[in-house]
This record gives sequence, C-alpha cells and structure tokens, in this order.
Amino acid sequence: LIDKMFKMADSTLVVACWLAILVSSASAAGPSTIVTILIDDLGSYDTQVNNPAAPTPNLGKLSHEEGLRLERFYVFKYCSPTRRSLLSGRFPVHISENQADVCSNLLPLTMEILSEKLKKANPPFMNHFVGKGHLGYQTTAHLPINRGFDSHVGYLCGQEDYSYGNNLSPQHDCPGKPARCYKDMWHDDKPGTDIVSEIFYSTNWYTQQAMSIINNHNKSVPLWLHLPYQAVHGPYTDSPAWERIPSSSTFWDHTFGDMLSVVDEGIGNVTNLLKSNGMWTDAILFITSDNGGIGPGNNYPLRGMKATPWEGGTRVMGFITGGFLPSNLRGTSTNHVIHVADWYPTICNLAGVEDCTNTVVIANKSRPIDGIDQWPYITGQKTGVAHEFLPTVSVALIYQERYKIITSAQSTIWYTENCTHIPDSRTEWPCLNDDGEAIQGTPTLGGCTICNEKKPCLFDVIADPDERVNLASTNATLVKMMMDQLATYKPYAYPMTPAELANFTCTQNISSLWGNFSGPCCVPKS
Repeated sequence: LIDKMFKMADSTLVVACWLAILVSSASAAGPSTIVTILIDDLGSYDTQVNNPAAPTPNLGKLSHEEGLRLERFYVFKYCSPTRRSLLSGRFPVHISENQADVCSNLLPLTMEILSEKLKKANPPFMNHFVGKGHLGYQTTAHLPINRGFDSHVGYLCGQEDYSYGNNLSPQHDCPGKPARCYKDMWHDDKPGTDIVSEIFYSTNWYTQQAMSIINNHNKSVPLWLHLPYQAVHGPYTDSPAWERIPSSSTFWDHTFGDMLSVVDEGIGNVTNLLKSNGMWTDAILFITSDNGGIGPGNNYPLRGMKATPWEGGTRVMGFITGGFLPSNLRGTSTNHVIHVADWYPTICNLAGVEDCTNTVVIANKSRPIDGIDQWPYITGQKTGVAHEFLPTVSVALIYQERYKIITSAQSTIWYTENCTHIPDSRTEWPCLNDDGEAIQGTPTLGGCTICNEKKPCLFDVIADPDERVNLASTNATLVKMMMDQLATYKPYAYPMTPAELANFTCTQNISSLWGNFSGPCCVPKS
C-alpha cells in the first residue's frame, strides 16, 4: 500500500510538473498576430484616445477598454524619419532627418529591417505591407517586397490624392523627378496598374486590403500586418457622402471629422475581423501617428505642431491593444517614455526571434540599433528609465524622461479643445538674434526664433508638459550637459556607393522604367 501511495504521489508530481511547464511555455509564447497601424498627421487630441467628443468610437473603446494608453509616446516631427525609425530600430537623428525622396537610400540595404527579422522567427512570420511608404527606394531591392514583406500595396512618396493613386496634380510628389510621373501606387514588384482603378477612397481601400489579408491568412503561420494609412494627411478630402459625420456635429472641422471617422471605422472593421476569425486572443496591435497634427489637427494641450520640435510635433497618440496584452493592463495608461524606434526590438523579441540586434558597419563605425525592448517595462518586469537620453530631433533632447532641451525653435501656438490657436507671447517669448539677444520680431506663426544655442529652452516636461516655463537660466550645468550630449548625434545614412550599385542600371528618367508611375531609379542589370 505504501509503495502504491509513493507511485501515485510520483505520478501526481510528474503531472504537476508537466502542467507547470505547459503553463510556463504558454505564457512565454509570443503573439501569433502583430498589427502596426500609423494614422498620418494625427493630432494628439483628434481621437477619443484623448478627446471623448471626437468621432472615433472604435479608437476610444480599443484604447480605454481594451488597451494600454501610452501617454508619452515619441516620434519624429514629420513623416518619413518616423517610418524608417519603426522599421530599423534607429533614431531619426542617426539615420537621417531628411524626408525620403523616392530614389534615396535613407533606409540602407545593409540594415536588416523588422520584416526581415520576423522572417527569422520560428516559424517565420508572413509579413504584409498595406499603405503609405515614404521610405526611400534607390533601387528595386529597396521595395518592401524585396525586404521581407510577402505582399505590398501602397504608394512610395509622401502624399497624393485619395483616389486612384494620383499624385497631387499636376506636380509629381517625388523631388527631382519628371513631372510626367502622375501616379504613385505599387503592387509587389511593379507599378500598380492593376489596382489603381479600384481606389475610390484610399482609406476604405486600404482597409479592404487589410481585411482580405486577414481572411486569407493561414492561421497556422504567424502574421504581421503593417497598415500605415494615408489618412488623415492632406489634401483634406471628404469621405463618400454615406460615411460622413452628422451635419449637427460640433466637431471643429467637418471634412477632417469625416476623414477621422472613416479611418476609425476601418480600424474597427480590422479588429472586429480579427475577433470573428479567432485571431484576437493571440494578437497585439500597436496604433499611433507618425508625427503631431497640423492644419485641422489638434494637439491640445501640447505646444506646437508637425514639423516643430515642441511636444505637439513629436509626442503623439499611441496605445497597445489586442488579446495578447495582459488583462491587468487593459483600460490603463502609462507615463513611461517610449520611442517609435523601440517597437523594432519589442516586436522582434515578442516574435521569438533569437537575435534582435542589428549592428552594421557604416563609414568604418559600428552602428547598433537605438531601440530598447519595452515589453519588460510595459509588463512591470523592469522599472525605471529605459532611455537616459532621448533625442527626439537634432535640436531637442529629453533627459531622464523629465528634462527637455531645445536649441532651435520658432514661435508657435498652443491649442484649445475646439482647435482654436493661441500664439505664444512676444513679451514672454521674444524673438532672438544669433547671439541670443531679444530683437523686435513679427508676431506671426513661425516668424521668429525663440530658442537657440545661445539661449536654449529647458522644460520639465513632467511638471510642465505644455512647455510654458523656460528653466534654462537657472540650470546652467544641466543645460551644458544636455547640449553636449545632443551634439553627439550624427546621421550616418549615405547614398549608395558605385560598388554597391555595380549590379544596377540607374537613371533619373524614371518614366523610361515605370511609365507614368513613380518608382526606383535603379534596376538590376539584365
């Protein structure tokens, strides 16, 4: 009897051990579905993430009931550098702050971008790119389809019309290229001649493409869907009449409200489909903007807008949602500072990739990624400051998540809740000459420099997130230390060398390659 009892105890112990291992393995397993969504030029107060009156109920529910709101999420001050930062894990001040010309090498082939990393997961991810690129495509090797994405539909340049892949007529939106390139839409490895006629309103069309990918996906294989919408970037184009917000709405701009409503409905359709297809439980979604709002966008209560170093240009709406997000984090928020470059190692590690580093040698120097895996901080396994120094742009740096220095900035505005603009005062913020001396200046927006290297601006962005009180004059030691650190960041992206282009034929007359479509300037030699 005693022997039987010991055998039963041994069996029970073995079962318990196996159960513990299985539970541990299940908790350690990463998400089987990853979705990254960028809403272009979105103001921090444009959606129900921060504004309960905005016409975006899906974003409101996803962020407040099912998500973790990122109260201090930073990107670059405008489009292209943010997008390249996400894919490369590098700060824009290190790659390049330039907007990517279609034929540029601002996301060098020597870098292993996130899609290529996810191909090294076990099993490899199926990666799909739907929407705006603006990454730089000096050669056909730079196209998403040749850099780890299994499919790609979208445009290569910075902006275009919302219908039929038309560039902003009659000008081509890719600097230095012939004006006769009137369309910008690609489908995998060729111009999208087969799809442009379908694009009646791009927001809806991109949503349809994303939903098609989800419906056709083999759920035994992990999925990454990268969905950078064109909306709500200019030209501000009203949605189809049947999708507009009520005429009685008090939203500050009805066309802009309509655009927001359609992208919100699109995200709602994508997330609902993940749920109905049984993919939500193991899904994680990262939703944000590429920069602060501009035009009808509202960055209340922050100062500044897109293309400025102020918080309104670089601190944006962001949240994480999906069934993979731990239940205790849903419906909460964090003030932990996160940068868009952090998504590279965070997603890479969640996907179970063995090596999420990517150090490359450029100009005889090793260039590692700048991003930090934020998942341990998000889930509470780690505490404290992830980035001791965070350069948001080449003239602005955050230290210890608290102090922010700006060494070059023009006069700007604050916003109200209904998107009226309040210019900064020339009495409190006088125009400065190059020596940091106050001069008589124009009160118009951007009409004068109010922070420069001789008289920088320093803010405590925890106590003063609206950047109203300049602390520089009483913190000389801190200012010098931060300015010295800021000076260490140098861009290292470069044009491809003749040796790197040896196997390509290049031309500036891209219409000879792609007809009336934009596209890379270099193709493989035949």
